[in-house]
Amino acid sequence: MPQPCRSLGLNDLREIASECFQSSGPDRYGIEAEWPTHRRDEVTQRPGEEEIARWSAWEVPGGGRVTFEPGGQMELSTEPCRTIGEALKALREGSAYIREHLATEGYICADLALDGRRRPVRVVTKSRYVAMEEFFDCTGPAGRWMMNNTASTQVNISHDHDAPFRRWFTMNQIGPLLIAAFANSPGVDLDGQHWVSLREAIWWATDPARTRPVRIDLSPPAAWLDYALNADVAFVCMDGSAGFHGRGLRPGLTFGEWANRGHETGWPTADDFRYHLSMLFPPVRPRGWLELRMLDALPEWIRAVACLVVAAAGTPEAGQDLRAALPHTSHWWRVASRRGLHDGRVAQATDALFAVVQRHLGTVTDDRRHHRLVADFVNRYVDRRSTPGEDHAVEVDLREFAEVATH
Repeated sequence: MPQPCRSLGLNDLREIASECFQSSGPDRYGIEAEWPTHRRDEVTQRPGEEEIARWSAWEVPGGGRVTFEPGGQMELSTEPCRTIGEALKALREGSAYIREHLATEGYICADLALDGRRRPVRVVTKSRYVAMEEFFDCTGPAGRWMMNNTASTQVNISHDHDAPFRRWFTMNQIGPLLIAAFANSPGVDLDGQHWVSLREAIWWATDPARTRPVRIDLSPPAAWLDYALNADVAFVCMDGSAGFHGRGLRPGLTFGEWANRGHETGWPTADDFRYHLSMLFPPVRPRGWLELRMLDALPEWIRAVACLVVAAAGTPEAGQDLRAALPHTSHWWRVASRRGLHDGRVAQATDALFAVVQRHLGTVTDDRRHHRLVADFVNRYVDRRSTPGEDHAVEVDLREFAEVATH
């Protein structure tokens, strides 16, 4: 909560940014899966506050946690697990529990990364989300689509205990290739451009200063600090309420300006800066571990492959091989989202990624089913220069919703 006097200096901010790259011990893995949710007999009917409150209290097998995105998308987060296999098992059991219990209440969750069946409508009334919606509305409709009609697969992996920055560089290097290989939201944007991951295009269009990748030509803490200072403040949280109470701001005040000049709400504290970091959404986000946020929501078996690829690529040996095998990819995020494996450079680099992953997969799992899943994915998609989204019968065309008001 802001204070009446300045108390936060640049060194304080540097220390907080550095905390995001500190290893917490042995390797841990976590997975977060999201699903658009609606009544079985009415796709436009999103869950209401009563359902959301009740379902959020479910005791999911394996200690998983149920939360909701602004448009009522259900999210299941596993506990941090010692192996990627344990995380996959926890997610599988938790999602089965969720689907079974939703069915008893007449609801289903859909395996969609971009919900093009209905207009983007927010149903969660948390102050944080109200403020975000108003903030993003100032620049166009992308924010409402991002908040209310997109769903992702998020893989969390701890920092390497022996070299805390190693996985940061590896995950940023393979990030565009992960988008290309696992793109599952084909469609056309408002300008008529086709994307293999329209979900990712929507995220990029929402607010570039908080959704584009972090620079990798600086030391990771310095790059993260630079990113945070240059992103606008969208919400000032009050009284440690975790986003339930606070004040939204309009675009135009970066955190760096707030820290230097103050604001009518007061001067930012360390807690305000940490909260601001939680309002930034780059494809790889450091939080004391790494969140990989670039993956579309996926069917269960393909989601498992994506998680296995991340885990295997995160091993020190695979990281070394990837640095030798892959070109610089920092300028490939857009082309990967637009063309996927139809771009020759991206496809060739993705071949190299999966070759390295298959060599090192045994380091993170001894389950032969996992090895078969990865091999099946390569044969079905990578070798054929195809993506999961190409299995869709219907693509999303945002031009059909061009008349949607944003205010």
